[in-house]
Amino acid sequence: MKLSVKSKILLTVLSVVLMFALFILFYYPAKQQRFRMESYHKEIQNFSSTVALGVKIALTEENFEGVETALDFVRDDKRLQFVSLITIDTVWKKDKINFELKKKVFMTYPDSILVDTEGNSNNDFIIKRSSFETPLMNGEIMLSFSTTEIMEALYEIRVASGIASLAVFLVGLFFGFRLAKNISVPVLALRDAANKVGEGDLTQFVSNKSGDEIGELGIAFNKMVKDLGFARKQINQRNVELKKEKQKSDELLLNILPSKTAEEIKKTGKAKAQYYESVTVMFTDFKDFTAITKNMSPDKIVEELHYCFSEFDKIIKKHNIEKIKTIGDSYMCVAGLPVINSTHPFDAVNAAIEIRDTMLQYKKDKEAKGDISFDLRIGIHTGPVVAGIVGINKFAYDIWGSTVNAASRLEGCSESNKINISESLFEIVKEKYDCTSRGKKSVKGLGKIPMYFLEELKVKN
Repeated sequence: MKLSVKSKILLTVLSVVLMFALFILFYYPAKQQRFRMESYHKEIQNFSSTVALGVKIALTEENFEGVETALDFVRDDKRLQFVSLITIDTVWKKDKINFELKKKVFMTYPDSILVDTEGNSNNDFIIKRSSFETPLMNGEIMLSFSTTEIMEALYEIRVASGIASLAVFLVGLFFGFRLAKNISVPVLALRDAANKVGEGDLTQFVSNKSGDEIGELGIAFNKMVKDLGFARKQINQRNVELKKEKQKSDELLLNILPSKTAEEIKKTGKAKAQYYESVTVMFTDFKDFTAITKNMSPDKIVEELHYCFSEFDKIIKKHNIEKIKTIGDSYMCVAGLPVINSTHPFDAVNAAIEIRDTMLQYKKDKEAKGDISFDLRIGIHTGPVVAGIVGINKFAYDIWGSTVNAASRLEGCSESNKINISESLFEIVKEKYDCTSRGKKSVKGLGKIPMYFLEELKVKN
């Protein structure tokens, strides 16, 4: 039998509630009964021992009134059925060879009760004995207490447990239905919408009324549908050649490059290079770093670079960007590999803005203290690269191609605390970011190429 999500949730909740209810109904009363009966037995035994001690003291002192006083310790207890002082004598058996103990009731309260000296406890009363020895008499105190009161208390516990168990079950049933409804309704709405999306309807929208994980799933679903709609429009505009390139990209998306490269090196001792059709490469360096730091100690230089590059590492990690290497005061990273993604241009420019702003604040803090500060230059370009492993000792993961050279040239042509980007990247991000055209600038090896300063994310009115 196929169960719905609602039924599964309800059965799960009810199973837990039922177990708890059964615990309250059976285990708790049984434990209380055992505990109370043990306590009751100990209480009666203590009474018996106390009376026996009083009788022993009285007989030792030949104070017979003291015996009555000792018995008075329990006479007024409403649970008492009887208390008896029983003598124990040693007599010859009929064979005149062995001895036996003979018990005889010396006195009983109430005196109307006929006491069986060998009597034992049953469901109606509990019998306890405590022996004593004195020069005048050896014997024992025999106490019998009624179980009526304790049984009534145990009955009340069972009734209360039954009521509590029923209440727990009903409350659990109520909350189980509510929980099942609250979870199943949005899940079923997501299912229905997903089925329609699977049929090609990309106009689906799931309302989000909760802020929990299901609500987040609804938000993610709506974003997915929106992205699918946008992707469909883009795909419809592409030609057959781009479709073939997309298939290659899809195959590359299945590969997590570092893991695959590592496995390849383990098996063959080398790794094949990988071609990436589109990534975004970023270079940074500090303007006139060598001149500024010529009077600084080596430790101080390393300390400054360590701080700055550590901040860069944190920022690019947050934006899913891969660090490639540092050369002196130059820092190189790339977005879009080893895991291929379509957001790499935006990841790179977001990281660049954050790096620039971080270094501007650091510069401001340093200048306020009268310390030496640095001006940062950033260059970014989008295009194809080749990535792979070089060397046989201390493997280095690196990238090559004209895209890398162009990004390096853009950084060299940048200005203090500016982000210099290429035309290819500008065409991708211009709708979302404010950019300032610099016209065409001469670049070694590339001739005159258009450049743009990336400013900030556009503010929506």
